[in-house]
Amino acid sequence: MSCAADGGDFAAAMMGLHARLDALLFAHQRALLDRAVARARASLAQYRDALFAHAADEEAHVLPRYRALGGDATDAPTKLFLGEHDKLRALVDDCARRLSAMGEVADDRALLDVLDRQATLKNLLLHHDLRERNLLYPFLAARLPAAEQAAILAARRWAGGDG
Repeated sequence: MSCAADGGDFAAAMMGLHARLDALLFAHQRALLDRAVARARASLAQYRDALFAHAADEEAHVLPRYRALGGDATDAPTKLFLGEHDKLRALVDDCARRLSAMGEVADDRALLDVLDRQATLKNLLLHHDLRERNLLYPFLAARLPAAEQAAILAARRWAGGDG
């Protein structure tokens, strides 16, 4: 099997998506701090679309290969990643609902309610990111031929602006 020398390109490209997702969430939270409710709604919608597309890409192209190569025998089975994706979707949708219920001028209580919910989201994102950075992507990079790594990267619906 001709795997990439260290899988660095594959792992770096996949983790680069996480950095771009973080930037989108930061833009949304900055809008919240500015009390720019319309901008916060728009930026959350952009973040939601990108996060959901990235999760769908992983579910369609990454996790099946991980499972086939024995990933379910590790400390991070496929069902863990799928469960986290489901929780992330639910948390983002909950934040969107809370933001939709907010008036055009955010009162302190409503703003703190959304930010508190997003603290839970960010905690899950941190753990999910570390699991993918330290387990999922290195596991695949070490076992997949370079051509399959390139195929995963090419098949993504959301490439986060990296091509």
